[in-house]
Amino acid sequence: MKVSDLRTRYLEFFSAHDHMRLPSSPLVPNDSTLLFTSAGMVQFKDYFAGRAAAPHPRVVTCQKCFRTTDIENVGKTAFHQTFFEMLGNFSFGDYFKEGAITLQWQFLTKELGVDPSRLWVSIYLDDDEAFVIWCDVIGLPEDRIVRLGKEHNWWGPVGDSGPCGPDSEIHFDNGLDAGCGSPDCEGPACDCDRFSEMGNLVFMQFNATEDGSLEPLANKNIDTGMGLERIAATLQGVESNFDTDVFRPITEAIESSSGRPLNSDDRIYRNTIADHVRAVVFLLAEGVMPSNERQGYVLRRILRRAIRAGELIGLAPGSLAELVDPVIESMGAAYPEIVSAGDLSQRLIAREEETFRKTLREGERRLGKVLDQLKADGVAVIPGDTVFELNDTYGFPLEMTQEIAADRGFDIDLPGYEAALEQQRIRSRRSVAEAHLDLEVQEAQKGGETQFLGYESLTSNAVVQQAISDFCESGECPLRAIVVDRTPFYAASGGQVADTGLVESLTLPGQISRIVNVVKLPHGPFVHEVEDPSVLFNVGDEVTLTVDGARRDRIRRNHTATHLLHAGLRNVLGSHVKQAGSLVNDEELRFDFSHFEKMTDEQIAAVEDFSNAAVLANEEVRTDLLSLEQATEAGAIGLFDDEYRGKAEVRVVSVGDVSKELCGGTHVSRSGDIGLIKIVSEESIAAGTRRIRAITGDAVMAYLRRQDAFAQSMREELGDDPVVGVSHLRDRVAELSSELESVVVDRLSSLAKELSSSATEHNGTHLIGKRVDLPADQLKQLADLIEASVSPAVIVLAGDFNGRALVVCKVTKGIDAVKAGDVVRTMSKALGGGGGGALTFAQGGGGDVDQIDVVLDNALRDIAAALGG
Repeated sequence: MKVSDLRTRYLEFFSAHDHMRLPSSPLVPNDSTLLFTSAGMVQFKDYFAGRAAAPHPRVVTCQKCFRTTDIENVGKTAFHQTFFEMLGNFSFGDYFKEGAITLQWQFLTKELGVDPSRLWVSIYLDDDEAFVIWCDVIGLPEDRIVRLGKEHNWWGPVGDSGPCGPDSEIHFDNGLDAGCGSPDCEGPACDCDRFSEMGNLVFMQFNATEDGSLEPLANKNIDTGMGLERIAATLQGVESNFDTDVFRPITEAIESSSGRPLNSDDRIYRNTIADHVRAVVFLLAEGVMPSNERQGYVLRRILRRAIRAGELIGLAPGSLAELVDPVIESMGAAYPEIVSAGDLSQRLIAREEETFRKTLREGERRLGKVLDQLKADGVAVIPGDTVFELNDTYGFPLEMTQEIAADRGFDIDLPGYEAALEQQRIRSRRSVAEAHLDLEVQEAQKGGETQFLGYESLTSNAVVQQAISDFCESGECPLRAIVVDRTPFYAASGGQVADTGLVESLTLPGQISRIVNVVKLPHGPFVHEVEDPSVLFNVGDEVTLTVDGARRDRIRRNHTATHLLHAGLRNVLGSHVKQAGSLVNDEELRFDFSHFEKMTDEQIAAVEDFSNAAVLANEEVRTDLLSLEQATEAGAIGLFDDEYRGKAEVRVVSVGDVSKELCGGTHVSRSGDIGLIKIVSEESIAAGTRRIRAITGDAVMAYLRRQDAFAQSMREELGDDPVVGVSHLRDRVAELSSELESVVVDRLSSLAKELSSSATEHNGTHLIGKRVDLPADQLKQLADLIEASVSPAVIVLAGDFNGRALVVCKVTKGIDAVKAGDVVRTMSKALGGGGGGALTFAQGGGGDVDQIDVVLDNALRDIAAALGG
């Protein structure tokens, strides 16, 4: 039975038994507590917890899953995978143990035709109810029902409390010959290959409290899970999941690319590649991009594991990208999203492989030297700071260091690594705001929350709640900042800089200062940093706060433009583009985004055209307050899910139908207010992350004027057509360079004849040494010309060029008494520098130009003595 048939049969069987068929949820769940969907029940957490009502009491799914908890076993065992499909049927307060057991047994034995005599089950130690059902209702012999403890047959809770309960696993008996043969074999609990798990039935009947006690749930639920590939392996009679029809196109392509027969060790790497490439394709199809954070980090990790495995079995560079087509061939019919992402997957895998192969070779070389030295010293643990240096300086992943070290019998000092990592975090943790306001400002957290009025108004009256001063031992302490009960000033957040403006006391006339920065602290107070420390603001004073309106307008234009550019990038480059950071101030906007290659000029122009089309359409910019669920359903892009999760309402900013994002920043009223958007640069800031900088409004006008002024100056210097003028200049430069080169050659030829005539002879070898103040390339050329006219010869030239001493030595091949590299090293050291080279040619120098003549004379004397005669 093919995997596709098995998937269909399962869904149709449970649909026929009154289960609502629901689609797989995304691999990246809408849940900040999870990186990936790792089980079929993840999308139903709220139903199990009673936080939401299920659409139907019975549900069936085939869920895409991804987990890396046992990644070190992938490829080594028959059944471990990172990406897999989980068949699941669920009951929310409907049927319980007997219904779940009966349905599962019918599916396996009736629908699939599995021999009942080959099936065993395990149950929780004291779950007598399940035992009775298996024994009396199903008719399973008692000797094939195994009672096991919590480590085998208990699920949950997730964390310290929550739903949990016993479970029951169904196992297929592969026969005694497949087992370990030990008299102490624990049956289904043994790690040997005799038993293959066919499914797990979780009976959620308790709520675990934090003190460890169990309370019965009002509604008892069922969560079943059946690994699709694992059941297929059993039904197809193959040894491992990687031998099933769903993997075979991929593994065969790997074997074909390797160009040699694969032994049992090689097949471990083959299986690893097959699993990891399949997982990468599915993650990329969902918009996950390689990065150094969260899901992107995991994707990059498994892709790099596949690259290393490919090197170990001799796959040619670029081979991994060719495996995308077999993945699509195998699974594209069931999951059309990977077909759409096929081209992106190939390009990105190829780019990552090209980059990482260089890192891999250098990292393995350095790690190999470390391990060799540790072995020689009799040390079996790699120091943590060494592991950190490999990762931080050379980009070699911690996990890869662990795996290579383990293969050679070494451990790593993980606490030492983590300590080094923490020190780095401490060094980089202080933000700009913290640098401005330091620790004294943390006292402001004791104050209440500041009401923000800045969406509607640029000025307001307020009452000072706190006046924060610099620390001083005596006398008047200069004021640093104030906290007020309400403010129109936007505090730096979400990439947007803080407002600036004025604060004026209404209680003490004449007390006025500029506000130069505003920081919102975790507990809600807005801390306003004042420019003039001599002003007097006391707790209880009434003040007027006025935002710099012109500056705010420029910031608003740039922020709305950022949203339009984000939409434009996704439209032109693809939906894999996600925001990776931003800076919005009054001068420009900076937008970082996930993408794997440099943008072409045509792509940049297309993004500008898309964004400016929305500007020219003068779209309404609308703000809505919605629940996070409503915002997600409306298609809003949530760039900072953790920031918004748990809030009753989130702010959604829409620009017509062009853009819809969660955002707390300030924006224009209509897109036409932006004026114009111009991208001024595009660059790489990290592997897989690009950055654009852009300007809007009056900044574009200033930019165009600068461009016009530059063009005018070029016309004044080069004529009406500067391009033609530059071409003429280039031709003239080439002509003059040729003439100069001819003059230099003539001069060097003349000088070579002169120096050749001054040669002294030592046992048939000519020695020529002279101070000549020329650049290094001309010194080398001169030495070549001398040797061409006088040979065999030892030639030593030294001189001062631009304040640095230069040395060149040339020795005719066959002269054994003098080595050019030794001569230059000795001279360069005496000149306060360094240098070296081969037996017949070397060059170097130093900074001590005053010693050139002395060092040259000493060298010639030593060479003459070495040559003799």
